[in-house]
Amino acid sequence: MKKLGLKKVAVMAAAAFTVLGVATSASADTQSDLDAVKAKITETEKKVSEGQVALSKLESQEAKTSQEISTLKKNIAARSEQLADQARAAQLNDAGSMLEFVANSDSVTEAVSRTVTVATVVRANNQTLADQKADKEKLAQKQTELQAAAEKQKEQNKELAQARADLAVQKTDLEAKKASEDEAKAKAEAAKKAAEEAAKQVAAAKSTDDAEKAANQAEAAAASVSSSSNNGNNNSNNQAASQTTNQASSQAASTSAAPAASSVNSSSVLAMADSLTKMHIPYVWGGSSLSGFDCSGLTQYVYGHFGKSLARTAAAQAAQTTRIPVSQAQPGDLLFWGEGGGVYHVAIYVGGGSYIHAPTEGQFVKYGSISGWAPSFAGRL
Repeated sequence: MKKLGLKKVAVMAAAAFTVLGVATSASADTQSDLDAVKAKITETEKKVSEGQVALSKLESQEAKTSQEISTLKKNIAARSEQLADQARAAQLNDAGSMLEFVANSDSVTEAVSRTVTVATVVRANNQTLADQKADKEKLAQKQTELQAAAEKQKEQNKELAQARADLAVQKTDLEAKKASEDEAKAKAEAAKKAAEEAAKQVAAAKSTDDAEKAANQAEAAAASVSSSSNNGNNNSNNQAASQTTNQASSQAASTSAAPAASSVNSSSVLAMADSLTKMHIPYVWGGSSLSGFDCSGLTQYVYGHFGKSLARTAAAQAAQTTRIPVSQAQPGDLLFWGEGGGVYHVAIYVGGGSYIHAPTEGQFVKYGSISGWAPSFAGRL
């Protein structure tokens, strides 16, 4: 019986070693993927920053060029008026006109000299006017080029911002996967240790009963190996869903009125929403893109990336949710201000009394606090 127990435990220990090797390898692969995504995020953030600086310079140059064009327009208008005055004076032959100036010469030589002077002044004024018009055309062309470059840079910045948001989601998913694999690895290590200890006990057993007891301990270790293997194969979405379900269960223990947990992967939603707070995206009435959001445009954009189609207004979005008290809100739920058809604002709850929203004109997508501005109710998708 003792030999049979040793053989049984040896098989169990081998299984534990195998699972531990798989778990360690999987965790290392996920860590490698996670490090690669983090590196891409750092690189993308650098590009986003450089893109914002480039756009700022282009817009500054565009503003300067616009000012120069405005100045030239004024100068051209003044010069044209001056030439018109000179022409009218010459035609009317009034006192002080160019003809009067020449006619009042004391000699032919002086008349010739005055004529040359007048011609020079007229020619200079005409040349200055022509030069100013040419400069205006060049500046207009430059302004057109700057506007085109600025639009192109805005599009590039938008693409970079989208890439940054997508990478943030990948990072969150990989972190969840890594946590799951690390847990599986820890369980496999514990199972391996238990199997080794059981093997020692079987070898040291002085009776059949002791050997059988040690073999049963090894069997328990094997069951732990099986459990850790199954856990290691769960993907990050399943893990996130399990965590959300556990949170919902805990919530239900304190209040039977709480609805089921959200079907949306809240960790991914929050990761994308958080990344948007770092991009200086302005509030834009009716906005629903990275160039600008209003409150419902922001929530529609974020949840839309995870397969949840939301209506376009805060009131309509409220109608799509299961209403719950703010005190029962969980990360990933929506928060609403106003009642019924008068709901006028919506935000994404992140937990800890904080939320992410697109506030109002002149502000960017950012965090807010329930203690600073309390919502009327929460909604679960």
